[in-house]
Amino acid sequence: MKGMGFSRKILLAAALIVMLAFAAFIAVTDYRQRQTLRSDVDAKLQQLGMLTAHDIRTWLESRMRLIETLGQRLSVEGTDSASLLKTINLPVYAENFQLISYGGSDGSMFSLPDSVRAPDYDPRVRGWYKAAQERQQTVFTEPYIAASSGKMVMTVAAPVKYQDRFGVACANLSLDDLSKMINTLNFDGHGYAFIVSADGKVLVHPDSKFILKDLKDVFGPGTQLPTPGVREIRSVGGSQFVSFTHVDGLASANWYVVMVLDQQAAFSMLSELRSLAISATLIAVVIIILLLGVLIRWLMRPLHAMGQALEDIANGEGDLTQRLPINSRDEFGALAQSFNRFLEFIQVSIRDVSGTSSALNQVAARVTSVSRTSMSNSDEQARRTESVVSAIHQLGAASSEIARNAALASQSSSQARELADDGQQVVGMTIEAINRLSKNIDKSRITIENLATQTADIGQILEVITGISQQTNLLALNAAIEAARA
Repeated sequence: MKGMGFSRKILLAAALIVMLAFAAFIAVTDYRQRQTLRSDVDAKLQQLGMLTAHDIRTWLESRMRLIETLGQRLSVEGTDSASLLKTINLPVYAENFQLISYGGSDGSMFSLPDSVRAPDYDPRVRGWYKAAQERQQTVFTEPYIAASSGKMVMTVAAPVKYQDRFGVACANLSLDDLSKMINTLNFDGHGYAFIVSADGKVLVHPDSKFILKDLKDVFGPGTQLPTPGVREIRSVGGSQFVSFTHVDGLASANWYVVMVLDQQAAFSMLSELRSLAISATLIAVVIIILLLGVLIRWLMRPLHAMGQALEDIANGEGDLTQRLPINSRDEFGALAQSFNRFLEFIQVSIRDVSGTSSALNQVAARVTSVSRTSMSNSDEQARRTESVVSAIHQLGAASSEIARNAALASQSSSQARELADDGQQVVGMTIEAINRLSKNIDKSRITIENLATQTADIGQILEVITGISQQTNLLALNAAIEAARA
């Protein structure tokens, strides 16, 4: 991020904001569509369940009406063998039922087609016989597997009364047609339908292994008994929408039509819409980024111009007289105006600095001239000092010569005293020599006094030279201070 340009940062931030906005929009839309789709799925499953329940009721009622008609005809035409054969042998019964029978109150049993029964078979102890006689209406039995055919059937029974004899007309209704009708509801391979009793027993199912099994065997443990409505059941195969619709109008059959639809298949349209929304979002983000890139580049032109001007100034090639054009009253216009004032201030400052530099150059030139003069005077003073030093050396040599002469005079005096002891005769000569020596000493004294006088003069000269040197150093120091101050 530190190495990224400001325009790219704006584009990145805009892209993130747009993506977040679209993501939030997609999430909200997805949630609302999911709710709407869930409501539509529930409504359609319930509607389809009601239609299927109506078809099942119509299908069962039509068979029930046939058995009621059969019972009414037997109540009118009689229940002897000839009448039974004449009535039951109609093609409509053979087309709709697997087996047509009549059981009398005397324990007799007549069936078409004829079937093999046990010798002790008594219809009066059968459930269908007892139910029809007790209710005195057409009834259905629970589906069961017929021993004669091995197929799933249910018995439809209607009470018969001919004169003073009672009986029950019944027929075995195969559930194959009902299974075919139910199996057509496969939702393009994403679901199925089946029939279950109120106590949770599966009566009709596309998978034969679940027939007569409990509802828990289909959906897993914890499955509740069927109640009208739509549930979301999670099983090993995934989440499923399950609709339970009661088959109304059948007094002796408390059944439910169960519609099962895979949740993923139900929301497949939602997945397509989500994919489409994501694709549209990506396209929109790309388009927005491109448009923002062009727009930001156009809006950033004043800033780029300012940056180029600053770069020219930083590289030493800028022209401080140039000014940025003010084409707007926004932040960039205010920034350009501030930049122009800054350049004007810098230009004035540099002009003042340039004038000050010229004055400093003149002062420096004068200081250089004065320094050169001071250096020349210092050289002359050094030469004079060297001459004085040479004279002092010569004076020292003369003093050494005088000292040696004095030492020789003292040695001569000592020899004279020694000679005075040797003879009186040389006293006069010695006195004369002493007088001469005394004269010489006087001359030496005079010479020494003159030398002392000259030495005092030399000291005064040295003091003058020292004062001149101090003044020269003070001038040089003042010149250096003035140069530093400049």
